[in-house]
Amino acid sequence: MRRRCPRCGGRGIFTSWLKLRERCPTCGYRFEREEGFFTGVYLVNYSLTAAVIVFELFVYVIYANAQEGEVSVGPALPIGIITALVLPLVTYPFAKVTWAAIDLAMRPLEPVEEAEAALHDRRDTSG
Repeated sequence: MRRRCPRCGGRGIFTSWLKLRERCPTCGYRFEREEGFFTGVYLVNYSLTAAVIVFELFVYVIYANAQEGEVSVGPALPIGIITALVLPLVTYPFAKVTWAAIDLAMRPLEPVEEAEAALHDRRDTSG
């Protein structure tokens, strides 16, 4: 959740808000371990956005039921649209790191990946 490497906690893993480096600059961990690896990021990000929109809808329904008269959908609709457009952009880097951490917890690094990370880390510190 702090936009750090899921393996070592190193900082500086993003080059910009939405662009993750290929490897951790601290430990050499390769974030995209296989082709299509970050498809899970969309699942994490979509799930969060959907949960927030459902919560907003739930609040609106409670508010509408609490009012005796007719309640306009006018204010609720733009809030939902803004949430659907802005929230995925804001949470995308956190979803990326979260997915990398979930994958690392489910599939620990193989010896080849460990050696590759160590080799990459040595190249960075010696050069």
